Amino acid sequence: MVTERYRFECRDVADCDVVVYSEFEESIYEAARSHLQNVHGRDVSDEEIAPYIEEL
Repeated sequence: MVTERYRFECRDVADCDVVVYSEFEESIYEAARSHLQNVHGRDVSDEEIAPYIEEL
C-alpha cells in the first residue's frame, strides 16, 4: 500500500491551471517534464522541477 502522494502544480505561465497528482515520485517528475515540454515548450531537468513537487 502506497502512503505517499505527490503533487505538481504548474506555475510556468499565469493562465495554466494544471495540477498533477501521483502516488509514485518517479512518475510525478515524468508527468511534470512532459507537461512543461508538450504544453509550454520547455525542456527541464528534475532539479529544476524539484522545488515544485510537493509531498502530501
